Amino acid sequence: MIREAVVTTLLVCGVLVEILCCVGLVAMRNPLDRLHAIAPANILAPIFFAAAVMVREGAGQASVKCALIAFVLILVSPVISHATGRAVWIREKNHREHHS
Repeated sequence: MIREAVVTTLLVCGVLVEILCCVGLVAMRNPLDRLHAIAPANILAPIFFAAAVMVREGAGQASVKCALIAFVLILVSPVISHATGRAVWIREKNHREHHS
């Protein structure tokens, strides 16, 4: 009973993070601001979802796989965000140079 409540709470927290990031994504006008709006979805949501699986499944193969997936997402997300931000910056810089 308590385990199910914890799992439900973790899943709800993960979904709320995703929903709030989607709202932030729609609300932001600048592509770089949008990158900031989705950052919690890249970091917090995988933690919540992996924790929910770990609590529900206990120590086992599913928990290890979810932990590894969350770790990879957390590790790779800043790199992808940086590359995307750099591409946006270069594109905007080139766009300004061509229209000047």
